Amino acid sequence: MPIIAFLTFSSSIGGTPGTTGIERKDSDQTHSSGFELSSRRFNEQLRIGVSTQHFMTEITSQRPQKEKLPTTVRLAYEDIANDPKYGHFVRIPDRILQCIDYFEIDYDREITKSRLHAYYLFIGVVDDAIDSGRIDTGKLILQYLATPVPQFDQEIASRVGLVTEILKFHICDQSYPLIMDKLRELYQDVVCERSATSIEAYIGYRNSIGALTADLSYLLIRSGLSGNSEKLCPFMQRVGAVGCLIDSLIDLRRDRHLGLLAFKPGLTDYAKLAVAILRDGLGLLLKHPRLFQLFVHAVIDNTRDPFRGEPVFPRPRLISDIKDEPAGVA
Repeated sequence: MPIIAFLTFSSSIGGTPGTTGIERKDSDQTHSSGFELSSRRFNEQLRIGVSTQHFMTEITSQRPQKEKLPTTVRLAYEDIANDPKYGHFVRIPDRILQCIDYFEIDYDREITKSRLHAYYLFIGVVDDAIDSGRIDTGKLILQYLATPVPQFDQEIASRVGLVTEILKFHICDQSYPLIMDKLRELYQDVVCERSATSIEAYIGYRNSIGALTADLSYLLIRSGLSGNSEKLCPFMQRVGAVGCLIDSLIDLRRDRHLGLLAFKPGLTDYAKLAVAILRDGLGLLLKHPRLFQLFVHAVIDNTRDPFRGEPVFPRPRLISDIKDEPAGVA
C-alpha cells in the first residue's frame, strides 16, 4: 500500500518482528501521542546515542566508496527506476530538495539527491512486494541490512534485494546503527498497526509511522547537510505524519480489501481521519505558507498515481500473519 503523500514513505514493511527492545504503544493512543512519542524518542537518541564528537565526525566524513557501482548493477537499478509504477516515488526527492532550499541549508545537492532517490525507490519496490502478497519482505530486508557492506559480488535474485543493496551503498558508516534501530522501530509499528481495531488506534500508528519514516529520511541525508540543518528534522516529521494520514485516507478501502486492516472503516472513521488531516495539515500550511504550492502538487501527484487504480484482491490471512501480530494489541 503506497503511503507517500508529501515526503513520507512506506509503512508496508511487514514480517516477523525482531527483538528490538522497543516499547509498544497502547492501541488506544491518539494520533497526536503517536507522533509526539516518536519525536521524543528520536531527539533522545540524538542526544544520548550520538555524541557531539561522533556527530561532527559524521558531518565531515562520507562512507568511503573506492569503487563505483558495477555496470550490471547500475543498469539493473536504472531499469527499476524507469519503471512507470515507481514514478511517484522517484519524484519525491526533488520536493525534499525544494524544502531544504526553503530552509536555506547548505548541502551537496548531488549526494543528497542520489541518497534520497535510492531510498524512495527502495520504498516503492518494497510497497509493490508487500501488495503482491510477499509478506515476508520485511524480514528479508532486515536480513539484507544486517550486513552493512553492499554485496555486489554475489548474484542478486530480486528487485527487493537489489534496491536494498543500493540503499546500503548510500548509508554513511556512522549513521548505519541508528538507521537500523529506526528501521526495526518502524517495522514494529507497522506490525502493530495491522492489529489496530479502531480508527483512533490506527491514526496513532499512522502518525508514528509517518514521523519515523521522516526520521529515517533525515538520518540518511544528514551527513551531507551543513549550517542550521537541525530545524529540518521536526519539519520533516510533521510533514511525514500528515502525508501518512493522507495516504491512509486515499487507500483505506483498498487496504481493507488487501487484508491490511483489522477493522472495517465506516463513514465516521473516514470523518475522523479527515479531521485529523485538516487540523494537522492546516497547521503546517499556516506555519509554512510559501510551501503551499509544493504541498498541493505532492497531493495531486499522489492521488493521480495510475497504479492505485489497479484492481485489488483480498489477501488470505496466512499463518505467518497471525504469528507476526503482537500479543495483547487490540
